[in-house]
Amino acid sequence: MIQWYGSPWSEAVKSLKSNIYSGLDEEQIKPYREQYGENVILIPKTKSLTSLIMNQVKELWIILLFICSAIFLYFQEFAMAGMGVTIIIVSTLCFALNEYNEEKNIKELQRFNKGFARVVREGRTLKIPSTELVVGDIVIVGKGEGVPADLRVIESDELKVNESSITGENFISEKYETKIEDKELALSDMKNILFKASVVVGGSGTGIVIATGMDTQISNIIKLFFGEKEKTEYFNRRVNKIINYVSVLILAFMIFNISVGSMVFKEKITYILRDSAVFVLSSIPQGMVIVITIVSAILFKKMKKSSIIMKNISVVEKFSSVNAICTDKVGAFSKDKVKAVKVYTDGNIVDTYGQFLDNNEQGAKNGNLYRILSIGVLCNDTKTNVGKIVSPKNDLIELALIAFGLENGMDKKRLDREHRRVLQIPFDTERRIMTTINVIDENYRANIKGTVDSLLSRCTHIMKNGVETEITEEDINAIKKADITMSIESLSVIGFAYRNFNYEPSRKENIESNLVFVGLVGFENVLREEAIESIKKSKALGIKPIIITEDSKLTAFAFGKKMGVISKLQEIVSGVEIDNMSDEEFERIGEKIGIFSRISPRNKVKAIKALKGYGYTTAITGSKLVDLPSLKISDIGITTSKSNIVKKLSDVLLNNINFVDILNVLEDSRKIVSVLKKVISYIVSCSVTMVTFITLIYSWKYKVPLMAVEAFWFNNIIMILSSLALIYQYKDEVLYGVESVIDKNIIKERALFIVSRGVLMGIIAFVVFVLGYSKGIGFAQVTAFTILNLNAVFFNYSFSNKLLFKSKISNLIILLNVIIQFVFSIIIYGIAIIINIAYWKTVGIFMCIWIVIAMVGKFNEEGQYD
Repeated sequence: MIQWYGSPWSEAVKSLKSNIYSGLDEEQIKPYREQYGENVILIPKTKSLTSLIMNQVKELWIILLFICSAIFLYFQEFAMAGMGVTIIIVSTLCFALNEYNEEKNIKELQRFNKGFARVVREGRTLKIPSTELVVGDIVIVGKGEGVPADLRVIESDELKVNESSITGENFISEKYETKIEDKELALSDMKNILFKASVVVGGSGTGIVIATGMDTQISNIIKLFFGEKEKTEYFNRRVNKIINYVSVLILAFMIFNISVGSMVFKEKITYILRDSAVFVLSSIPQGMVIVITIVSAILFKKMKKSSIIMKNISVVEKFSSVNAICTDKVGAFSKDKVKAVKVYTDGNIVDTYGQFLDNNEQGAKNGNLYRILSIGVLCNDTKTNVGKIVSPKNDLIELALIAFGLENGMDKKRLDREHRRVLQIPFDTERRIMTTINVIDENYRANIKGTVDSLLSRCTHIMKNGVETEITEEDINAIKKADITMSIESLSVIGFAYRNFNYEPSRKENIESNLVFVGLVGFENVLREEAIESIKKSKALGIKPIIITEDSKLTAFAFGKKMGVISKLQEIVSGVEIDNMSDEEFERIGEKIGIFSRISPRNKVKAIKALKGYGYTTAITGSKLVDLPSLKISDIGITTSKSNIVKKLSDVLLNNINFVDILNVLEDSRKIVSVLKKVISYIVSCSVTMVTFITLIYSWKYKVPLMAVEAFWFNNIIMILSSLALIYQYKDEVLYGVESVIDKNIIKERALFIVSRGVLMGIIAFVVFVLGYSKGIGFAQVTAFTILNLNAVFFNYSFSNKLLFKSKISNLIILLNVIIQFVFSIIIYGIAIIINIAYWKTVGIFMCIWIVIAMVGKFNEEGQYD
């Protein structure tokens, strides 16, 4: 890029054998495309829905269900086969579609390969697809158009662009054709280069294509994005592993049953196969997939009502483990509002409260104060329209200056009309000042505002009591002292200066020199009421807060101390310091940093890497395309962006980045993961119940006709309703620490609880079956199934933190589930059940025993109950 911004545009045209009037010839197009590449940004291929479905059907438990369905087809039990196939289809689609949606989000990046360009070829102006551009093409751009490739500006007619997607800077950049002498520049300072994916917001211009496709600056961001992409295992795949893990145990019991059937009872192999198919279909916790899908949908719907959108359940799980959050100061801890509170001029710092100017605007007493205000209002891109103040750059300082002016009777619209703007030199990161030339009477004045150091180095005079005098060392020291004084009060300080001309100056002149210093204004970024409490809450949750700010180090230090985030200046590092540090040095101090001052998007990536190197699970906020790499490398990327690309490639979308809101989402994530662990443990326990019950039934050679129907009901209806009861009380979860990932270790860690409760439920149901068998298979079956079902329903209370659930909805779901079980029994076995005293006596006795066990023996040993 240096060879182009540091050279005249004519050299670029000559080097690329083009012509500013006629452009490239047709015979040049193909060789140039072969030499420099197509104007296409290559996006990695995404997996198709078919391939994701194929991956899912390879899972052990799915294969087992296929085999069971085939066995049922062999025996012409089509209803049973249909159950198996339905479970396979629903489960496969639930998981495959979830992953497919994730893959689809990446396709959003294809937007960069769309659109058209106005190009000059063989003396004609054509409109062609932007993908057909080649290096050397002459391109015309105008207001509202996107820049189709990286261009060296040839001609600029007040050309202004929004290139925040490339540079990360909020300000509108003005472009011109003059070469730049500096050898090393930030992208935002390359004023004669137009970058692909920028948008023209004013004027028009012509440029020559100097880079296409994968050689453009936007492609570097995308390459960094995919380069930082970590291989993370989808939540769905870990759930598959849990089900496979249980399936292996079920296979072991099935082999035991087959052995007993063939060796002890000498059964035919066909009957053994059929019973084994029923056993597997009944025992595999296939309902887990459907339950998690339904649970996810409910949770995300509840979150959406609170303006929280999470990409998938994997994000919820990962968010629960976050222990370091990097976020911007503005929005997270302070309001999106800045107010001018102090002014330094004439050697004094004064408060701005009340009437700042008296009615005599030209009074000598207030001459300096009036000049500061007029510079602040004129050197300002904020617009006033129908009583509304709008900043196209979302510059809070500029908005505060307009409000400050209005408080003192200085209306921008009137001032702009009286002092017409004839020229503007926009703010950039190198100069750190902004200048406008305005008509003053019949002369001209350069109005300048910017950082104190940048401004002072350009000043030769100072305004005192309305009179210009040469600036002295004593004046400079007093200004610097005032800057420090206001900075240690957490104020952002801006300097104001001017220069008079008796002619209209041009951009080629060194306008920003020999300036007259007028004064400083200190701006307060008002803290949110809950800001300090949010820091205390983050520490209580075990989270390290890291603040990103555009304040100077001194202002940031005062703010950090006030918030309780840092205690030493060494805990702040600036972007300039990071750029001049070795990777080893930064990694050494990275964990100690609490505030980052004026850092670039690349610095953010470096900061996240350092934190992860120390073992932190990280979250970071960002809203621009240039933030994508840091959003991606962080474990959790949070955005408030309106850009479809950023929204789809981030993990969490919030309406605002209030730190308290982020902490609340994180706390909810921990509670949800805690509940999901309970749901999975509950479902596996119920699978153990079915394994125990069926194994005992088969071992004692009982024939239970409706076993498969009961198993389908048990694994789907009961488990889904019971899981909903657990989920709806997630807000009442008691957290005992940072939640870990959801995997098969959940089963290993609580194996004793899961197995003991599952076996006990299965044994109780079997005992009821045996006791009722003397009254006939129908009675034994209905009582055993009722107990089996009610055991599972009331087992929910083993997962509550109190005796019952605090959530009324959860308790109502339990009640509904109980009613449904009796309705199910009546439908299957008839109304005679209602009048059978023996049935109610058996169910009543055994249920009372189980309810006591369920409510006393809690899943969380630390859990307390009333």
